[in-house]
Formats: sequence, structure tokens, C-alpha cells
Amino acid sequence: MPASLSFTAALLLVAASASAAMAGETSTAPSGTYCGQLSSAGVLSDAETHFETAADGTVVGKYVFSDQGQSVDGELAETGDDGDGSDLTRSFMWRDKYGYGQLIVTFTPDFSEFDGKWNAGGSEFLPWNGRRCHQTIS
Repeated sequence: MPASLSFTAALLLVAASASAAMAGETSTAPSGTYCGQLSSAGVLSDAETHFETAADGTVVGKYVFSDQGQSVDGELAETGDDGDGSDLTRSFMWRDKYGYGQLIVTFTPDFSEFDGKWNAGGSEFLPWNGRRCHQTIS
């Protein structure tokens, strides 16, 4: 009996240590859905941007925004980061029914929100931001 009790206690200790270690980890990539706004046709429109990590380690995403009452869906593909090693500023290519262009976003250290700017190939950048959406329980 004492040996099995010691074994059980050891297993619980290992499990608790692993949980504590995982809780202390910080994410190095954005994930989940962010609610915010982006500028479209000169107007700030509500937008939802979703990020996830692909099998190859790059970040991909989807977004939807309202354009004059109509939903516009699009896709994001990571093209790189700014090279500072923090993984907080990343570049994406956006694509939707209007075309494609560049999106550059800078995340907060906990990836709870981002401040971004996008363009359609020109030099003018327009705002695109988001904060992690809070889910409601119904």
C-alpha cells in the first residue's frame, strides 16, 4: 500500500508541476477572434478578425467586415514579421472581393489586441484594429 500511495502522490506532483509550467507560458502567436474596426471606403466599419497558426507555423486568418450594410469576407496569410524577434509585429496579405494588399499588425505582448494598418498596394495605409472578443454564455 505505501508504494502505491507514493506513486500516486508522485503522479499528482508531476501533473501539478506540468500545469503550473503551462500556465506560465506566454503565447508567441495570435489566436482566436478579435473584434474591432477597419477603414473601408473612407468609413470605419465593424470587423471581426480571426487568427490561427497553420501546420507550417505561419499565422493565417479570416475576417469579415460590414461595407454599407453588406458582409465582406476575406482571408489573411502571413508574409513575415518585422525581424525584431518579438513576434509582435507581423505582415499579412489580405484578400477579399475587392482585391488584395498588405496588412501590418502590432500585437500587445499578451496578444489580447492589435493595432494595424492596411493598404491596397499604394503608399496610403488605413487603420485596422482589434481586441479579443469576449464570448457570452447564453
